[in-house]
Amino acid sequence: MTASYISSACNRVPHSADWGRNGLICFAACHAIAIYDACISKIGKVTHTLHRHKNRVNTVRWIKRKNLKPESEILSSSVDGNAVVWSMKEQCFECSSVIEIGDVLTFSNALYVSDESNETFRELLICTGSVKGDLKIWLRDASSNVICLQSLTFGTKLPIEACFTFLPSTNLPLLAVAIENSTIELYVTNSNLITKSKFVKSQVLIGHEDWIRCMDFSCNTDDSILLASGSQDAMIRLWKISTNTVEHINKDDLHQKEQVFIANETKYNITLESVLYGHEGWVYGVHWNPTQSNNKQQKLRLLSCSLDKSMIIWEPDEVTGIWSEKVRVGEVGGNLMGFYGCKFSGNGLNILAHGYQGSFHIWEYSHTVKNWMPKSVPSGHFAEVVDLCWEPNGRFLITASADQTTRIHAPWRNGTAEFWHEIGRPQVHGYDMSCLIMLTPCMFASGAEEKVVRIFTAPGTFKNSLMKIANVDDFKNMIANSASVPALGLTNKATFNDNVKTKDKETDHFKNEDYVPPTEEELMQNTLWPELQKLYGHGYEIFSIAARHDASLLATACKSTSTEHSAILLWDTNTWTQVQKLMSHQLTVTQMEFSPNDKYLLSVSRDRRWSLFECEDYTYTLIAASSKKDSLHTRIIWCCTWTHDSTFFATGSRDGKIGIWSPNFTDNKIIPTTSLDVNNSVTALAFSLRNVSEHTYVLAIGFETGCIEIQKLTIFSTNFEWQKYVTYDSSQAHHLTVKRLKFRPQETNSDILQLASCGSDHTVKIYDIDILGLTNL
Repeated sequence: MTASYISSACNRVPHSADWGRNGLICFAACHAIAIYDACISKIGKVTHTLHRHKNRVNTVRWIKRKNLKPESEILSSSVDGNAVVWSMKEQCFECSSVIEIGDVLTFSNALYVSDESNETFRELLICTGSVKGDLKIWLRDASSNVICLQSLTFGTKLPIEACFTFLPSTNLPLLAVAIENSTIELYVTNSNLITKSKFVKSQVLIGHEDWIRCMDFSCNTDDSILLASGSQDAMIRLWKISTNTVEHINKDDLHQKEQVFIANETKYNITLESVLYGHEGWVYGVHWNPTQSNNKQQKLRLLSCSLDKSMIIWEPDEVTGIWSEKVRVGEVGGNLMGFYGCKFSGNGLNILAHGYQGSFHIWEYSHTVKNWMPKSVPSGHFAEVVDLCWEPNGRFLITASADQTTRIHAPWRNGTAEFWHEIGRPQVHGYDMSCLIMLTPCMFASGAEEKVVRIFTAPGTFKNSLMKIANVDDFKNMIANSASVPALGLTNKATFNDNVKTKDKETDHFKNEDYVPPTEEELMQNTLWPELQKLYGHGYEIFSIAARHDASLLATACKSTSTEHSAILLWDTNTWTQVQKLMSHQLTVTQMEFSPNDKYLLSVSRDRRWSLFECEDYTYTLIAASSKKDSLHTRIIWCCTWTHDSTFFATGSRDGKIGIWSPNFTDNKIIPTTSLDVNNSVTALAFSLRNVSEHTYVLAIGFETGCIEIQKLTIFSTNFEWQKYVTYDSSQAHHLTVKRLKFRPQETNSDILQLASCGSDHTVKIYDIDILGLTNL
């Protein structure tokens, strides 16, 4: 089982994404670090998720090498009080060092002491800053042992950011620390022997009028370096640090005011090179264009981003040397916050920003049009993903999240490989989403933290997008071309354009290699689905939802603490009227599922009971229900699922037990056919949609810990046999609660099963499971 698709947004904190010379983007994804390779196909792919932290990751950065070679190590720091160094080994990442500080970490930075070492681990200087206001300096030696060299304190002021570099023409480290009083303090050592030297304050840079949120040193040239600092005063200041050269200066000539400090008997000058003003909001990111190893005379360029939703590339004039704005890109309109960080790619031809809602924005320089063009990006939910559902034919996956959006993910096939990506956001709501279900290939129902169930239908623009990567012959009678949300409303209003006509023949002329994935701006603005209907009937927030496979009935349930409100409402999807009210539970119904033959409706609840309803003449009646006293489950039953042939159903609960039941109960004895004790809270279950061999079922189990387990259940004439196929840990699966598992509807001759999962860690994943491995188990 391998993850063919990983979707997650970046954490909404500054400095939580970085782009290395190795071509990889690393970013913080909830409590984990995600690695995105932008060079895989034209869509790119998240290849790894690395989990070790126990709380939100605050900063992630590649550890740059002085010799300009590709990076091989990542430094991350977290709210859990730990900083972790991750080392790349044979295209995989391992946790090589853990620094336990104990306090919430707000920033971290690192610098290789020497790049010429041949050891497995090069000596590494690391600085960490915590909410308590101290800055600690650590040394990671060649044996991967970490020792604390020094602790710096700043009185009643807090350090906000710090960064390392080397002084010009030396191997002496220089540390710049931004302080709460809007100044930058510079610290140097007077010895190349790091273990025996201490950092001492050498100079204070004064000029900014508000907190300094970001700093970056330019690459070390022969005699000078530049420090860029961005502040909440919307200003960027460039400080030049150079070796002292004695010149005779005429008293009548104008010259820059200089600050001087001495390190290792060498005198250095600091001058204010320039003040850049172009942003209208807090400046949260600055980044120098990476120097190319074969181009020492490369022009300096500085990238900056701000909460004003813009990125600017600054360059000095070749004649006057005056810095000015050369390129400005960003978002226009909307009510979103701006950018929290920005980075150049390793070759300098791409620029990246990440925003408040975890979204990435990438622009690539096009030599053809001589301009910067938007590019497809990794995307995902920025809050807990609570539900997912496959389109009936498996063409796309739709997910719902507490970030108040639903999103559609679909594969673009290039040869035999599938590259998954986000192609639409049909619903952007004002309430946290709680559940959804696909009714037909172009219609879905969703519930949120409100009493209303909303029905959406696909517009013509979605059909046009989907036809480029899948067959859409069954998409009929589009009621609108697109949709929009009024400024003060929650309802997606249908919009019509008589000039736009959908032509199925367009696919005949479309070449697969011409496919261009949607950009973040297109997803936000042009992919809404119009709302078809609202269903009123529940007294509290909608919690679970299900639909018959023939889409004729919709079942809904809401949060409840009483029998009255725990009722399941059945709706006729032709008239959108309530046709039945099923009473059985006393507390919230946590999940419902119709059997594949639509003969049964199964529900499980917080009251530790499951209920089974049977259909006769389109009317469902209660035929069986477990009891609290004699039941297999003694805690909340979170999940349920049916086998593909409707022969058995499974239930899973917080007590770590999974029960397999037959709907044909005899002698009124409600006992499980078989059960499995997994000793972990079970939060999600899914049976595969076909047998891998005769009398054999595949069951996917999701746990509260985030792990996923695949079990093979074989039925013999007298007994059942469980066989564990594989268990995936918190890096391979999820690192917080698994919320839902669903197998993809596929052709029966496929060699793999595809399983989709979502979790409280903001992540959606799709796994490929080898059928041959299951069969030979």
